[in-house]
Parts: sequence; C-alpha cells; structure tokens
Amino acid sequence: MKTKNNLLLIISLIIVNFTYSQTNIFPDDGNVGIGTVTPTAKTDIILPEEATMESGLRITSPFTFLAGSNINTLFHLRKSGFNQGSYFSQFVVRTNGRVGIGEENPNSKLHVHNGRIQITGNNSYGGPMMVFGGDVNAPNGQWGIEYVSNGVSGLNFWKPDGSTNGNNGDGFGNHFLFLADNGKVSIGLDPNNPNSFPRATLSGDYNLYVGRGILTEKARVAVRSSDDWADYVFKDDYHLLTLSQVEKHIQEKGHLPNVPSAEEIVNSGIDVAKMDAKLMEKIEELTLYVIQLKKENEEIKALLKNKNIK
Repeated sequence: MKTKNNLLLIISLIIVNFTYSQTNIFPDDGNVGIGTVTPTAKTDIILPEEATMESGLRITSPFTFLAGSNINTLFHLRKSGFNQGSYFSQFVVRTNGRVGIGEENPNSKLHVHNGRIQITGNNSYGGPMMVFGGDVNAPNGQWGIEYVSNGVSGLNFWKPDGSTNGNNGDGFGNHFLFLADNGKVSIGLDPNNPNSFPRATLSGDYNLYVGRGILTEKARVAVRSSDDWADYVFKDDYHLLTLSQVEKHIQEKGHLPNVPSAEEIVNSGIDVAKMDAKLMEKIEELTLYVIQLKKENEEIKALLKNKNIK
C-alpha cells in the first residue's frame, strides 16, 4: 500500500511538472517556487501570461466550522517577540471577514492599531480620494473626499457621478465643502472661481466663505474690545457733526458720514460686527441730536413764556 501511495505521489508530481514546467517542486535552497524554477522567496508564485486559473493564491474556508474547531484566522503575518513563543501581529484576516493591521483581534472590517492610513498619488479620476456609501444604485459612491493640488489645493468634499441622494437628485456635484491648505473653508463655492461679489472665493482675511446664505436660529458676533463698540459717541472728546454738516455730506456723498456707500458694500460686503457698531453710532448720535433739540425747544418755550407769548 505504501509503495502504491508513493507511486501515486510521483505520478501527481510528474503531472504538475508537465502542467507547470516552471514549478520548482523540490527546492534545494528551501525556497518554494510555483511558476518559477528560481524562487527568491520562501514561497515565490509567478503567474503565466495566459493564466487559466481564477486566482494566484486562494484560501477557501468551510461555510461553517465545526463546534470544536479552534481555527479563527484565515491569514496571519506576525513577527517574533523577544521571548520564545511571543509574537506581534502585523496583518491578520479573521474567519469573520475582519482585517487587522497591527491588531490580532480587529473590532471592525478594517482595524488599524498603533499606526495611520495614508493615501498618496493621483488616480484616473483625480487626486488621492476616499469614497463612501457605494451600493448597487450608486456604484461610484454617494460621497467622496479628494485631495486636489491643481489651482487652490486642499480637501474637496464632492458627490461622485451616479450618486442618488442630495444635490437635488442631480448626482455629481463639486465643492460642497472645501478645506484649503491654508485652513480657509468654503461651502458651496468653487475656490478657483469668483463668487457673487465678484471676488476670488478665498480672498480676504476670513476663515469661512459660504455661498447661497446661512440659516441659523441663533448667532453671536463678538468685538475684540470695548473700543470697537459705539459708546465712544458719549465721551466728552467726541466730535459730533452739526446737522448742517450732516445735511451737506448727504447732499455731496449720498450717504451718512462714516458709513460705507452702496458701492463699497457691493464690492467688499459687510462686516456684521463693525456695521452693527456703525448703526449704534448713528443711533447714539441721533440721541444726542434729540437731546440738543429738546434743550433748544425748552429754551424757546421759556423765552416765549417770559414774553407772555402763547
């Protein structure tokens, strides 16, 4: 029986050698070659150009393991530790389909421990990117994050072609959110094109640029110090223009003194904190004018009363 088994083994090896003539069955140097007679690794697999097999290396596990099975890992790369019998996991594929990098017992489909994930280099669609939410209805994904380096460089949050949710159902869309390398953020604006002012989108000393407007239930705008608020109008050294001077300025300039013109607003927009301070400045000036008029009115009333004029 033993002789018969050995003969079958030899016949099998001959068939394998005939089928894969470049296979090193009995390596002298300890390296196993499949598809090569000069393996340079412990197991060296080289596929032929016209390969008829489905995979180069395949591990098939049973649909379910028996209750007493202690197999929980399909593929494992590990490094020997300092002590005998100790190891450090480098890459593991568990029987539940979870993959661990630096983690022997991954908690997710991909679990990276004590490391980082880095994506570099461009692809056929643009810069290095990650795509989320792909399914049969959106094979390219529903959302993507891409690093772009042409024009204004930074992270572009976009919707791939064929996406079905958001963007009014129109699928592909760009620049939903853009985080530039200098830390500036734009929402709904192309960082390389002028916005509605029109100005370059990321121009000016601001951190956030938003297209189409903001809806919020509450907003708080701070000023740097009390000097930026309008209470300086009530100080003794404040120069309050006369109403005649204000009238002349309006006739010549078409707007109130110390207030930006309509053209300036169109070109530069409005600084909400500064504009609120300007509005308060005008309210406080109006209050002083009313106080002056009240005093003048009381003086006139007193003068008329002394002259018995009703």
